[in-house]
Amino acid sequence: MKVEIETKKLYYGFPVILVGYKDSKWNYNVTTSSSSYTLGDTITMALSSASNAVKNIEQYKEFTVNVPRQSILNKVEICGFYSGQNKIGMADITYDIGKYVDAPLLDECMLSIECTVHSIIDHNGYTNFIGTIKRRLVCESLIDAESKLIGTEFNPIYFLGDDNQRIYRYFNEESNISGENMGCSSNESICG
Repeated sequence: MKVEIETKKLYYGFPVILVGYKDSKWNYNVTTSSSSYTLGDTITMALSSASNAVKNIEQYKEFTVNVPRQSILNKVEICGFYSGQNKIGMADITYDIGKYVDAPLLDECMLSIECTVHSIIDHNGYTNFIGTIKRRLVCESLIDAESKLIGTEFNPIYFLGDDNQRIYRYFNEESNISGENMGCSSNESICG
């Protein structure tokens, strides 16, 4: 049986991302988010409207999405606090500038995506950026000999919680390939 809970926030498991952006004060900066998804070459990412990152991304119309590993959680947390400060410097993050956007690609992250802003939607204190993906970069250790992603090795930090508590979670070692979990081969007629 399910019961209703009273909470203003509910995070039911989203990857933590580090959003890199050009900063009018610090040259380049970074912040955290757990609100993003991609469909094809479109990305949607959201941040608190009052943040320094939103002001700068609205101005420069480009950003990067960087997916960190558990091993740099301390740096991730620094980037999630201290709005308006030089968080790249505070967290001692190394980076390169994108090929298609003037924003930082974080060296210690396993995946980086260069994005330009297509549209901006403000809603209930959050700013949603809908962007176009210009380039995707993945650590070599996550690519096989055929230049395909080794999904079983991809291990992002997940963010869960509510008003009471927020936590980080991680994948375990178990992986299942999509389409192979129906109890039969997807080629068999019973599976349609």
